[in-house]
Amino acid sequence: MTRTEWVERIELGWRELDELVAVLDAPVLEAPVADGWTVKDHLAHLAAWEESLVALLEGRDRAVAVGVSGVGEGDVDRVNAAIWARHRDESPEQAVSSLRDTHRRLLARLDQLEEDDLSRPYTHYQPGPSSDPDHEKPVSEWVGVNTFEHYAEHLPLIRSAAGRGA
Repeated sequence: MTRTEWVERIELGWRELDELVAVLDAPVLEAPVADGWTVKDHLAHLAAWEESLVALLEGRDRAVAVGVSGVGEGDVDRVNAAIWARHRDESPEQAVSSLRDTHRRLLARLDQLEEDDLSRPYTHYQPGPSSDPDHEKPVSEWVGVNTFEHYAEHLPLIRSAAGRGA
């Protein structure tokens, strides 16, 4: 897939998420959903993982970028719990604003990449020793997982909270 096609997939998923979020009021954003999180918690979570992706593409420490250093990248449940704890007291407006700002910065970073940059391995962007064989896979896998695939994972819960079905 070309860089342009990746960005198109991201934007398609983003539009669906952003259009839904745009019509939600504070009570809906603060209402717990089936998994116990609130909609704003899900938005803060999505923003944190996109921030992690920006850091990855910029060669910065991903855990530091999202404020969860010391948790360990391999333990996704612990990372998610730390992200939730860090952002749970934010207002709905802060969660929405943070998600939109992070998304704009991600698109700007993707726009700076050359056509073949997404096929470079994770280790190209995050050099150093790694025992994780996934780190030799193309960085495009992290782009998909932390954008349109991630939106699709959270949209059913957000739709449900908005009374729009799963």
